[in-house]
Amino acid sequence: MNEQNMNTPLETSEAAPAGGRRGRKAVFTAVTCLVLVGVILLNLLVSVLGLKYIWQIDETQPRFKDNEFTLYTLTDEFRDLMADYTIPAVDAVNADRAAAGLEPIPVKIIFCSERDIVWNNDYARHVLYTALHLEKEFPGYFEVSFINVKQNPSAVQKYKITSSTNIYSSNVIFEFGTEYRVYALDHFFLKSDATSSAPWAYNGELDFSSAILAVTRAESPVAVFTANHGEQLDDIASFRELVHKAGYVVEEIDFEKDPLPENTRLIITYDPQTDFYGYGHMGETGTSEIQKLDDFLDTACSFLLFVDDETPAMPVLEEYMEEWGTVISRVENEETGKADNYTVRDMSQKLDKDGYTLIGQYATDGMGASVTADMRSVSYPAKVVFPHATAIKRADGYSTVYVSAEETSDGVAYSYESYYRNGVSRIFSNVFTSYNTASAEVFGEQYEIATDRNLFRLMTITSEERTVQETNYITTDDRSFVCVCGSTEMASDALLDSATYGNTDVLVACLRYMGRAVVPAHLDLKGFKVYEIDAQYSGLTAKKAVSTTVWLTLIPLLLCTAVGTVITVRRKYK
Repeated sequence: MNEQNMNTPLETSEAAPAGGRRGRKAVFTAVTCLVLVGVILLNLLVSVLGLKYIWQIDETQPRFKDNEFTLYTLTDEFRDLMADYTIPAVDAVNADRAAAGLEPIPVKIIFCSERDIVWNNDYARHVLYTALHLEKEFPGYFEVSFINVKQNPSAVQKYKITSSTNIYSSNVIFEFGTEYRVYALDHFFLKSDATSSAPWAYNGELDFSSAILAVTRAESPVAVFTANHGEQLDDIASFRELVHKAGYVVEEIDFEKDPLPENTRLIITYDPQTDFYGYGHMGETGTSEIQKLDDFLDTACSFLLFVDDETPAMPVLEEYMEEWGTVISRVENEETGKADNYTVRDMSQKLDKDGYTLIGQYATDGMGASVTADMRSVSYPAKVVFPHATAIKRADGYSTVYVSAEETSDGVAYSYESYYRNGVSRIFSNVFTSYNTASAEVFGEQYEIATDRNLFRLMTITSEERTVQETNYITTDDRSFVCVCGSTEMASDALLDSATYGNTDVLVACLRYMGRAVVPAHLDLKGFKVYEIDAQYSGLTAKKAVSTTVWLTLIPLLLCTAVGTVITVRRKYK
């Protein structure tokens, strides 16, 4: 009995240290887990707050300084422009809303991807920071939000012109009340030409202010369809509706007899069957429609013309269109005197068995590439279809200007078509061409074969360069545009109502591109001068870079070693 009593305390005393060790181990484990959780939470908190309040540590920032502004900060000129023009416009609208018992509304800047996706894109981040700075600088007047259009496409339905129009994840939408503008990400940057893989400058402030001024002081422009040249306007109900949804008031006029409605900005002639009056060939009123059209295009307006392989010869209109760089490809039979338009055919890039419903090839340089930049920014651009198309030739009065690889910032050569005469400067560009597998038929026989250097033009656009100074802060882009499409069925109801093809997107892009834009003056672009850390201005020399790297590597190691040593010694000698 005594032996048992003597052994009992000994067993108890030996068990106690084991239980203590287990307890300490559990405490250490709990503390480790809490520390890890705390680090994760702190990281999330810093990330969220850093993005919201634009916290930045940018060692490369000094190289962009020019009068103390950088890529990410707003310039004084931009702030003044917003304060002098946008804020009063927003206040005026909200005063009217308050009188009607409605809540005030801000200018909305909507990114079409999740915040993290936008932030992780090197270029989209520039646009995001400009938007966040605006929201911070003018609280209550701007609101930045994010919509994942891939997961929730219905959320951007109201920004689509038609159900088949695409809103891409790279788009940025500016909205105020019922007015909105949809911008592609590429729009905020400058490239030496459309084939460049990377931009050389950020032009965000100019494009932001242009979009914001447009939605806060928008008017309702008028688009007129000419109706006195045999145009079959009843066959293009979907196209007329598309023009209306693009922001135009749509009207029909007899171009010879009727005056143009006030604020007309676009004239559309769809599949004309008779010639225009002008150049001594006058109608019953004695009005020159060509002079009327020319006067119209002198005032920063646009003309959109649809022709095809059966469009009859119109000497008066075609002579005028040559001044804008476009010629309908046509061959005249010397024996009979009859003429026939090119009919473009492609047995490789086609949608029908005969090859007359062909797929167009996107232009990748020049102004035409800018029109379709948004469409081409996706992995698989939508196919654009041109049924029964004729070819458009460049007028002889235009010349090709070549820019060598040595003259470009990215080493890629390109060219453009230009015209300059009597103080008038115009630029002609392809929007769509055939592929090199196409051929052209005349009188039912093959007449010409496309080559890489001689593709058939299916859609072209010409601009006359002009700007007008409105105020000290604002200029208006007063360029005039003439766009010619070599296929009337390209704008048919069947193709525009289809979500399979990109015909709707192309026409929407053209309507937007030809729209008059407000261009703020004195807003400089911000160039990506160098891509490496600039040691001269940041102070990060090669020696300092090595020492900084060594210390950042050694400090965590030394701290861990010291803490481990203390814990080991204390546990051993306790």
